[in-house]
Amino acid sequence: MPKKVLLTGASGFLGWNFSKIYQDRYDISGTYFRHQPKDVSIRWHKLNLLETKSVRKLVHEIAPDIIVHLAAISKPNYCENHPALSHHVNVYTSLEIAKVAENLNIPMIFSSTDLVFNGNTGGYTEDDFCYPLSQYGSQKQQAEESLLTDFKQTFILRFPLMFGWTPEYSHNFFTQSLSKLEEKESVQAFTDEYRTLQSANIASQWIDKMIQYLLSKPDMPVRLLHAGGSERYSRYDFMQLMSTVFELESSLIKACLQHDLNLIPQRPSDVSLDITLAEQLLGFRPPSILHQLQQLKDSRIIY
Repeated sequence: MPKKVLLTGASGFLGWNFSKIYQDRYDISGTYFRHQPKDVSIRWHKLNLLETKSVRKLVHEIAPDIIVHLAAISKPNYCENHPALSHHVNVYTSLEIAKVAENLNIPMIFSSTDLVFNGNTGGYTEDDFCYPLSQYGSQKQQAEESLLTDFKQTFILRFPLMFGWTPEYSHNFFTQSLSKLEEKESVQAFTDEYRTLQSANIASQWIDKMIQYLLSKPDMPVRLLHAGGSERYSRYDFMQLMSTVFELESSLIKACLQHDLNLIPQRPSDVSLDITLAEQLLGFRPPSILHQLQQLKDSRIIY
């Protein structure tokens, strides 16, 4: 019998990619709020994360073997403008789900972000001090601290900036930039923002490795891992490589600096992650960015 996974945020970018890849391996019950994907064969449940009683009820009804909590308000600008609402979803609801998981004695995987760091140094390990520059990063940090302190069944994966194909009702910087370049439009890219980027496909593999570990070895020695890519790229260098793989005009990519734009909230300069610990524990090393981009190009027809 396949293991039962409750996947919150299954209609989002990462949740949709995970569901497409692993819908035949796991018995996935996925939540959505506005959009229900039609191209993924999982059990769908409409859920408003602000309705705490509904959240608790759904967990009890599904009785999963594990919860993967991806649902969040993840747009930094929105979090800055709606701090109370985003805090409820990103912090309070996450703690409520963890509480139910703890009571049912099942593990929960919580997705966090590299934006818990201020970006002054880069190469961050799991033990490095967090100093977020945004409401979103701060909310994720607050959730992390409470989850690690109060809920022994909760495990955290910090993810970097991700790229890849999206559901038809959504987009991200990768799909937007690709579309503009294909239309012969110029795009701007920062030369001074560094991330250990990875595709949503690779992020999904990190989640799968974590699920397998927790369901086979519940005595995991650590509860926080950096699940990022294996290479540090600036946005500009990434875009240049993307244009090469997709055979687009690289001269349309215009270099710029963060301080050239009035960004709210402030963007950290270098939040690259050290993934050594995750590689050792989960036995997985992400392929190169070049390989990931080539995979996306080859798989484009099926999305």
